[in-house]
Amino acid sequence: MTKNKHICFIVPNYPTQTDPVYTFVKQVVDAIAKMGYCCSVIAPQSLTKKIFKKKSGRSLFWQDFIEAGIWVDVYQPRVLTFSNLSLFGRNISAHLTQKAVIRCFKRIKPCPELLYGHFWHSGVTAGLISQKYQIPFFVATGESKIWVESLFPRKTIDNALADISGAICVSTKNLDESLVLKLATQDKMVVIPNAIDPEKFYKMDKELVRKKLGFKADDFIVSFMGSFDERKGVMRLSAAMKQVNLAKVIYIGSGELMPIGDEILFAGRLSHDQVSEYLNASDVFVLPTLAEGCSNAILEAMACGLPIISSDQDFNNEILTPADSIRIDSMDINAIAEAINQIKNDAYLRNKMSESALIHSQPFHIKNRALRIMDFIENVIDKKNEV
Repeated sequence: MTKNKHICFIVPNYPTQTDPVYTFVKQVVDAIAKMGYCCSVIAPQSLTKKIFKKKSGRSLFWQDFIEAGIWVDVYQPRVLTFSNLSLFGRNISAHLTQKAVIRCFKRIKPCPELLYGHFWHSGVTAGLISQKYQIPFFVATGESKIWVESLFPRKTIDNALADISGAICVSTKNLDESLVLKLATQDKMVVIPNAIDPEKFYKMDKELVRKKLGFKADDFIVSFMGSFDERKGVMRLSAAMKQVNLAKVIYIGSGELMPIGDEILFAGRLSHDQVSEYLNASDVFVLPTLAEGCSNAILEAMACGLPIISSDQDFNNEILTPADSIRIDSMDINAIAEAINQIKNDAYLRNKMSESALIHSQPFHIKNRALRIMDFIENVIDKKNEV
């Protein structure tokens, strides 16, 4: 497959400067576009949210500027969504979204030669389009829990995925879950973990960053990044912080739960461009999460040289080692506090873990990931063409 081939990405959402959602999707698209591929994106937007939640609507079509001479065409058809409402066993929102994507795909000229569905539910839609236009399709799975069976009848899933070309899994955990759900066979899957943009996430001078942000130079600072919800563990970290003396904490994110306390330096959303500074102002990154595909937040913190405290579950196996992390039971608040105190009270350990995190993060650069993804895709297509 030559690099001027046209790839269409079907994704749940796509970020803008004012709405930094699904930045990890954009990272992959940008990196593949920079390799010379023509890239289009279909990212449906909820008309219901625009009306009832007063969320700003986006253009139906716009172009995302990547760098000189490189643009990504972004199509955002509007869809009426109804949360989890189902009719005759079919999720209405998923059905309407699928129809909108299929209609939108018809309008893309010239017709894309390859489909890439992000998450399995987008992959089902990609599979149906693939059957009509006779083009290969791939699925990227990175869900914390694969929920495609809650959106489509099993018959629809089996039909759509029958001729899948390949699946890119961000962790062995995602691969194993996909196998259990019989979404693809093992010979069609590969594990390629998530990645970071080294131009945005890198080691900075901590003293200068703290001075810029107004933080004290001698404070011990813990950072957290993710949704403020039960799964990510924001309140478990908040409870653990009450057991750590003379420490401060930064909470990056938003959600239904809101930590409170005198130890909080910051709690709220940041643009993706601001995140790196707040991570670099920290001494350790803590994410007591219960479920992940492969945590982008952990990789971004490692690239900033932070020791990591996170779950001992298998979704972290591909990205964490004992040299750069302390793995804990994410439900054990005492264990979280003990790990924070261990790193806080041992400067030598903290520095060694920081060095290891920086070294270990190097292979997880987005350019490397894009190259591995496209090598996998090209090899699959080349083998199919040889038959």
